[in-house]
Amino acid sequence: MLRWYCGDLHMHTVLSPCSELTMGPRDIVQTAIAKGLDFIAITDHNSGENVTAVQGAAQGTHLQVFPGIEVSTREEIHMITLFPSLVRLFGFQKWLYGQLQEGENDPTLWGPQIVVDAQENIVGENNRLLGLPIRQSYDQVVREAVAREGIIYPAHIDRRANSMVRTLGFLPADLPFRVVELSRRANLADAVERYSSSGLQLITASDAHDIDQLGSARSWFKMAGTTFPELLQACRGENGRCIAVLQPDEAGRSGAPCAAAAH
Repeated sequence: MLRWYCGDLHMHTVLSPCSELTMGPRDIVQTAIAKGLDFIAITDHNSGENVTAVQGAAQGTHLQVFPGIEVSTREEIHMITLFPSLVRLFGFQKWLYGQLQEGENDPTLWGPQIVVDAQENIVGENNRLLGLPIRQSYDQVVREAVAREGIIYPAHIDRRANSMVRTLGFLPADLPFRVVELSRRANLADAVERYSSSGLQLITASDAHDIDQLGSARSWFKMAGTTFPELLQACRGENGRCIAVLQPDEAGRSGAPCAAAAH
């Protein structure tokens, strides 16, 4: 049976150099639950090393934690990638690490990149240059993510910086998922009207770097459960699954163009 689930698919942990120290696994899980989220995705910059910690912190709760990475491409376009398993995530991460800029992170300049466990114990620091664009273009990133059965779509297309629309001037027609993300500052009603006839599905997410931002933007997903196969169908608009950025009413209807991408 299909029903609406609420999720925030873009947030950072203490691994991202621009994130605050409030973004530890236990605080992320507790805050997500307190804000009524059914699922989240961990999408640190160019790395997935803290995903297992957040998944561990969520054990015994209803909260589903999807593995992900926010990739900064050579063009400085930010792309959200989500994966069906840790094996797929870390396979993509291995490829991604081979495309990073050479050099080591300077915590005093860029910020620390902390790797933690589920209890928020520090287990190490990642010294790679995670905050800089990689050496591969967005189309190669798309191919690598899709080859690992991942979901991939452009992040915060309404922003001036790190937006595919601002950088390229358009959205490529050959993107594998007709999904785009809006920032938490976007005017959702205007975005729905603008994209309602485009066949695109919209997602809005918090892009939280501080615990107070978590859940400040979320989307609703019409699915049969909070599994990755269901999320995949929702992103494809298949079998009645879809995404809404405007909150569905009690009758299960939505002001968002769910039907636009449905087959």
